[in-house]
Amino acid sequence: MIKNTIVLMVIAFTAISLFLPADELDGKSSIPQAESGLSLEQSIEIALANNRQVLIAREGMNYADERLNEANARKYPTLSSTASYTRLDGVSSMVVGGGPTATTYKMGDVNNAKGELSIKQPIYSGGRISAGVEAAILGKSVQSNQKDDIVNRVVFLVKKAYYDVLLNEAIVDVNRKSESLTKAHLDDIQKMLSQGLSSKYELLRVQVQLTNIRAMRIQSETNLQNVRLLFFSTIGLPLERAESLKLTDKLSMPVGDKDVPEHSAKLEDAFHNRSDLKIAQLRIDMQKQSIVLAESEGKPAFNLMWNFGYEYPSRKVFLTQEWGDYQNIMAVASMPVFEWGRITSRIRQEESLLKQAEIAEIDIRERIKLEVRQSVSSIRDSVVLIETQSENIKQAEEGLRLAEVGYKNGVNTQLEVMDTQMALDTASKNYVQSLYQYNLAKANLDLVTGK
Repeated sequence: MIKNTIVLMVIAFTAISLFLPADELDGKSSIPQAESGLSLEQSIEIALANNRQVLIAREGMNYADERLNEANARKYPTLSSTASYTRLDGVSSMVVGGGPTATTYKMGDVNNAKGELSIKQPIYSGGRISAGVEAAILGKSVQSNQKDDIVNRVVFLVKKAYYDVLLNEAIVDVNRKSESLTKAHLDDIQKMLSQGLSSKYELLRVQVQLTNIRAMRIQSETNLQNVRLLFFSTIGLPLERAESLKLTDKLSMPVGDKDVPEHSAKLEDAFHNRSDLKIAQLRIDMQKQSIVLAESEGKPAFNLMWNFGYEYPSRKVFLTQEWGDYQNIMAVASMPVFEWGRITSRIRQEESLLKQAEIAEIDIRERIKLEVRQSVSSIRDSVVLIETQSENIKQAEEGLRLAEVGYKNGVNTQLEVMDTQMALDTASKNYVQSLYQYNLAKANLDLVTGK
């Protein structure tokens, strides 16, 4: 069980191990002092401040904002300027009159210069601009939900890492208590042996049991150290600054939490809150806008343009070389006539992507149904196990007490004492394991319902 927990922790750590050093938290979270404890809430705050994926998602919101600004800018007039200079190798000339009174006029100048300002206002784009704006708005919503989804998953992984530490701490405590009980029993055997009331064989058997329990305790302490290191790495704390931090929360089941949540109510919450479902629905809407964009390529576009400039030689003064201004207003209409089916093919591609997005949304809904049902079932099972194992511990403790009294009075055998002690050890571990499963199931329910 503990080895499986460590493997899961390694996987979880690999999934969210992209963290900034704690010295770069820029004041967004506070690291507790070395002598203070670390609560689950503090752990989540530190992780969210350090996790690079969360920081990337937050920066993605800035990107989405600028994409929307860019899309909106296409609705407004644009101002552009051009300047040019051209030198010709020669120009034509024209002779007016004859004889000595003949005059030669140059048809232009070898030096030509022009500066121009142009204003362009889109009038109609076939829906291209409005579809682009709507797609940018939807893209911003997608980015926001992606950030929420990343945050939710990081929170779950932090909770799991925190509970893994608490579970291993509890198992270490159980093993230490079991070792202490076995030591006490060994002392009783040695006293009884000195009085001729026990045998060397019984002494050896208890010594072997104590050695085995001590090995279990050492292994559990090693496991605890490993999961602690993984936990602090998960939340992004430097290991050298976190070694002395203790976890203040405990594995427990509040009295008011014994009621198992209704599956239908949690499913409704999931459909309302799940970021991945919202993203799937937004992608459907975005794909519809992509179809509009593809269709707009086959529709006419109208633009209004106004140009103003200075040029040399001026076109307004015939056969002279002077600077002059000019201006013009143009209404430009364009429309593709024949493109070998390119636009039709593009529309069909986008329609196919829309169908894929709709199927993906259905798939997510079905997965949500399964995840919610499994989470509710896990909570239900955990509640039952907690109640039964709690009662089992009381019975095992009483059984061990009676077996020890009976052994001292010659009624019970040493094997019966050892069996009842192992039963108490198993019941105690099963109890903390059921508490762990309950808290993890609750955290998973929060994740699958998008809480």
